[in-house]
Amino acid sequence: MHRTQLLLPPDLHRHAAETAKARRVSLGYLVREALQEYLARAGNVQPAPEAVDEILLAEPFDDPRPDPALSLNVDHYLYGAARRTRRRR
Repeated sequence: MHRTQLLLPPDLHRHAAETAKARRVSLGYLVREALQEYLARAGNVQPAPEAVDEILLAEPFDDPRPDPALSLNVDHYLYGAARRTRRRR
C-alpha cells in the first residue's frame, strides 16, 4: 500500500468519520472503498483477482532471522520509517 495524505473540508470529514464509525470501519477503509467504487463506475480496471489470490494464498515462510522487536518497528517495515529502540526502565 501507499500512504497518501488527503485534505478534506470539515463537513466532508465529519460526515465520513461518522459514517465510518457507524459501519465500524476505519476512515481509511471507507475512503479506499469509495475510491474503488468510483473508479469501477468510471470504467477503470480493478486489480485482477489472480494477483490478490497469489499474495493471499502464497505459502507461509519461516524468517531465519526474525526481528525480536517486530511490533515496535512495524512502521519501519510498512512505511520505511526509522527503526525505534526500546526504552529501558
